[in-house]
Amino acid sequence: MNKKYSFKIILFVSFVLFLSLFTGCQKKGNELEQETKVIVEVVPVREGEIAKVVEFAGSIAAEAEVKIYPQITAMIKDIMVEIGDSVQKGDVMALLDSEELEAQFAQAKAALDVIKAKWAQMETGARPEEIAQTEDLVTKAKAALKEAESNFNRSKEMIERGTISERQFESSEIAYTIAKADLSSAQERLKMLKEGATKEDRDALQAQVRQAEAAVESARVRLSYARITSPFKGTISERFFEPGDLAMPGKPLFTIVQMDQVKVVISFQENQIQYLKEGLSAYVRVAAYGDHEYTGKIERISPTLNPQTRMFTAEILLDNKRRILRPGMFASVKFFIDPHTNALLVPKEAIVFSEGIHLNNLTDDDKNPSGYIFIVEGETAQKREVIIGHTSGEIVEIKEGVKIGDKVVTRGLFKLKDGDRVKVVEQGGVSD
Repeated sequence: MNKKYSFKIILFVSFVLFLSLFTGCQKKGNELEQETKVIVEVVPVREGEIAKVVEFAGSIAAEAEVKIYPQITAMIKDIMVEIGDSVQKGDVMALLDSEELEAQFAQAKAALDVIKAKWAQMETGARPEEIAQTEDLVTKAKAALKEAESNFNRSKEMIERGTISERQFESSEIAYTIAKADLSSAQERLKMLKEGATKEDRDALQAQVRQAEAAVESARVRLSYARITSPFKGTISERFFEPGDLAMPGKPLFTIVQMDQVKVVISFQENQIQYLKEGLSAYVRVAAYGDHEYTGKIERISPTLNPQTRMFTAEILLDNKRRILRPGMFASVKFFIDPHTNALLVPKEAIVFSEGIHLNNLTDDDKNPSGYIFIVEGETAQKREVIIGHTSGEIVEIKEGVKIGDKVVTRGLFKLKDGDRVKVVEQGGVSD
């Protein structure tokens, strides 16, 4: 009986020990299994629109920049503006000495007044008093001619008889000729006063009026050159002379810039002309103002390549009401080109390249670059080669290798090998 009881006790203890040993081994196996799973974060592949991002370095220039030249040579009497002053169209910026020009203008006006007075007289005709005076002049001329003719005839008889000298005869002949001319002139004047001016006379006087008016306008224009005015609304950026200096054509007095709008000038290669078009939106940053982004559009593109640089130029117009963008500043310009719709998109951090290659180092010469990603299926990570399309910020287009809804590994992928078992955790739970 004691032997049988002792055997049962030994058998029970042996079973308990075996059970404990089996349970411990199973627990260690589970723990080992847990330890071999790589902890990862995943993101599903989504469909969306993406455009290629291209960036250029550019420089800011004024929308318009004009140098103001004098058109006459004259001493500068006064300058009304300083560098940085704002001017409106037509504002006087400087005055040149104009005494001589004013005298020329007054002389031209006086000459015009004389011609106009003659024209007015021709238009109204002669006054009765003028006609009467001229008729009296004709009568006197006839009497003078009659007397001169009589003296001339008498002189001819006397010269034939030799009673007067040759000189005396010539004097009477000249007096007779003058008397005939005076009568003819008086008669012509009387005829004109009674009948009015001929068409030829009127046309000739009208031509003189037009000529005098043109002379007045020319003198007025030259006088206006003494006032140096602004051709448009802008800001004085340069001033080259002082009062008392001699202004001369060919030497600028001022430079004026328009800054309510500025343009950013960039250069680009010919293989990008298919994407950069007038009207394309541009996003501009200037180092002086940090991350502040200005938006504008391509206003114009050069029609030809620069023969030296073999590049096109484009101008982006930006609003600059506060005038904080200054000509000469450097700018970074970003465009979104060649948009793809219904593209398969993943985070940039999900892409792995071969050693020495990085997504940020890819250029336009890298056609359809490839890399690989890890897809989680069940509890297993599958390594897949993919073809990469556009990149925009932290998002990458995958052209081949994935489908919508695939779970791509974004964290923990550098610990993975193809076929590794994984444990997916919430974002923020993995540290590479």
